[in-house]
Amino acid sequence: MIPDITFLHIKRALESSKECFLCALEDGIESKFIDSYLSELVMDAPSREKIVKSRGFCNHHSYKMLIVASKPASSDGHGLALVMQSITEQLIRDVQRQRNHYKDRFPEIVTNKKECPACVHIAEFMGMYIKKVLELLSLQHEFMKLFQASKGLCIPHFVTLIHMEQEIVRDRTRDIIGTLIEVEEKNLCRLNSELADYVRRQSYEFSEKDRVAVADVVLRSIEKIAGRRGVKSIMPQKS
Repeated sequence: MIPDITFLHIKRALESSKECFLCALEDGIESKFIDSYLSELVMDAPSREKIVKSRGFCNHHSYKMLIVASKPASSDGHGLALVMQSITEQLIRDVQRQRNHYKDRFPEIVTNKKECPACVHIAEFMGMYIKKVLELLSLQHEFMKLFQASKGLCIPHFVTLIHMEQEIVRDRTRDIIGTLIEVEEKNLCRLNSELADYVRRQSYEFSEKDRVAVADVVLRSIEKIAGRRGVKSIMPQKS
């Protein structure tokens, strides 16, 4: 029997120590896309047309691309420069077009998440993963136990799963939503207790070693409440 790769990726993320296993999956998807884009797609004509049409990556992914392309001993800066040159040439045409139409509404040329190739790619994959998670929660008792033992989800992904499960409306919807809420509440209480301990250890009677032991709690609380930086929530479309 061929193993379900999607399931294996989800299971690996669930067993990690991350505050949100879907954020962990999203991180991996984003990193692979950026590496692939810089190493392969910068010279691909259809990909170049797509990025020119979108007028570049969104703010978040523009800087992500720059960080990866600027690593020591990397030649990715050359490819990124070529992409930026193509985008700049298109923006020049956009601006010049306004000379004779300056009274008209200025067209939307600011990069946005609707067109950003990285955002679109991540949204497609995360939509697949989220549907798979909900399917597994409805069909597999072992997966349900694995989820219940995990650190759960960030608030953005928690809300996304609740909304998507409500859209499906199946026999086990009430049970699944109940489990999502139970796991989220349990982990928020755990995190709140850890934050209280962090605050307590800032007192003078605790050593630097005591403070270092809980130093990551503030970051993890942000990861839980806000999600990973650049999180892509997938919400169902309203009919």
